[in-house]
Amino acid sequence: MVANSVELMWGPGVIGFMIATAFYGIAFGQYIFYLRSFPQDSKRLKLFILMVFCLGTIHEYALIGMYWSILISCRLSTSLECMAKLPWQMVLGVFMACWIVFAVQCFYAHRVWIITEYNRLITGIICAFALTAFVFGTITGGLIFYTRNPVNLFGKKWCQVSAVAGALCDILITGTVWWFLRPARTGNVRSKPNYINQLAQIFVNMGLFTCMVAIAMVVLYQVQDGGLGQFYSAFPGSLLAKTYLNSMMAVLNARKAIRERQQLEVGLSPMELPTIPTIR
Repeated sequence: MVANSVELMWGPGVIGFMIATAFYGIAFGQYIFYLRSFPQDSKRLKLFILMVFCLGTIHEYALIGMYWSILISCRLSTSLECMAKLPWQMVLGVFMACWIVFAVQCFYAHRVWIITEYNRLITGIICAFALTAFVFGTITGGLIFYTRNPVNLFGKKWCQVSAVAGALCDILITGTVWWFLRPARTGNVRSKPNYINQLAQIFVNMGLFTCMVAIAMVVLYQVQDGGLGQFYSAFPGSLLAKTYLNSMMAVLNARKAIRERQQLEVGLSPMELPTIPTIR
C-alpha cells in the first residue's frame, strides 16, 4: 500500500465504519429494550441473543482498532510493514462478521422452518447458502491471518463467493417469509391475520435491509477495477455485521409494539401475541 493513497484506499471503509458505529449504538439500545420487554423468553433464546450481541461488540472493537492502526498509528510510524500489511484487528473483524452473519441467518432459517411448516427443501437450501457463505468467509479470514495482504480480502474469489452466497441466502429468506405470510395464506397460521401481516412486513423490511447491503458487496466486488476501486467494497463490508444484528433485534422487539396495538384495538385484557417460534 502506498502511504499517500491511504485516504483514497480506506475512505469508503471509514465511512462504512462511522455508520456501523451508529448502528452498534442502535443495536445496544435494542438489546437493552429486549431484555426489559421480554423477560419471559426462553433462556436458550436469551443466551443466543447475548452471544450475537457480544460478537457484535467484539466486531466493533476490531473495527475501531483496525482504523486506529491504519489511519493513526501507521501514519506516525516509518515501518514499511505497518503500511504494507493489514492489522491483526482486520483478521478479528472478518471472523466476527462471519460468525454474526451465520448466526443471524441460522436464526432466520429456524423461523422459516416453522413458518413453512417444516419444509425441509426450503430450509435446507437456506442453510446451505448460509454455510457456504460462512465457510468461504472463514477461508478469507484464514488467508488474511497468514498473509495480512489486502488482495486476499478484496481480490480473491473466496470473499466474492461468500458475498454471493450470503446475498442469495437473504433473498431466499425474505422471499420465503413474504410468500408464506402473505395475506392470501395467513389463514394457515393460528393468529389474527392483520397481526401476522404486520410481523411479515417487519420480517420482509429487515430482510430487504440486509439483502441490499449484501447485494451492494456483490456488485462492488464485480465492478472493482483492481486498483483503488477494490477498496470500495469495504463500505458495505463494514456495515454488514451490524445490519444483521439490528435486523434480528428489530424482528424480536417488534412483538411488543404489535402486542400493544392488539390490546388497544381489540380492547382485551393483556394477552400474549404468539411469537414466531410458536406459530405453526
